[in-house]
Amino acid sequence: MTHKQRWAAISALIYVVFVVAAIMIGFLDPSKIGLEWTIFWYFVVAALCYYFYFKNVTYREIVYYAKELGLHKADLEALVPNRKETQDVPDPDHPDFFSPFAKVPINVVNVLSDKLIPLAKEQGISLYK
Repeated sequence: MTHKQRWAAISALIYVVFVVAAIMIGFLDPSKIGLEWTIFWYFVVAALCYYFYFKNVTYREIVYYAKELGLHKADLEALVPNRKETQDVPDPDHPDFFSPFAKVPINVVNVLSDKLIPLAKEQGISLYK
């Protein structure tokens, strides 16, 4: 199972647990909150699960390419010079299992991904799977 498949499975499992909990407990019962709000919350949680998947896969991708290229946290910080003080970059030497949602924002992850993938292709590094 590839990393992408693993994160997709984890995200799908989180969504299934949410749906089962919503049905069993009844906190999204259309007769209580209305059909529109029920549908809205199912879509919101589905979008959050997709965001969880995308962010973790991209975070892992950055860590993979940084390790293969021999880059460290300071090198990655230099690749994103216009970030806020509260924004962090992934640490390839000490990666988190889950990408930190607040400390490493999606725009930083996207910038790093856009810069590291071409560098990896130039170096002949195999694609992240």
